Amino acid sequence: MKRPLPTLAILALAVLAMSAVAPAQRKPKIKPTVTFASTWDAAIEEAKLLNVPIVVHSHGFY
Repeated sequence: MKRPLPTLAILALAVLAMSAVAPAQRKPKIKPTVTFASTWDAAIEEAKLLNVPIVVHSHGFY
């Protein structure tokens, strides 16, 4: 009777090798970011273009 252990070991190593390569081929996740206007006038122009309100918030820095 032939032992299946060497065949199973080779199969397991092949699966591990393929699973290690898979994450390296994935596209990097795009991190959502917020860009700020460099000037107040640019912020107003962008808000008018997008038809959104401008919200001004103070964090309490004096």
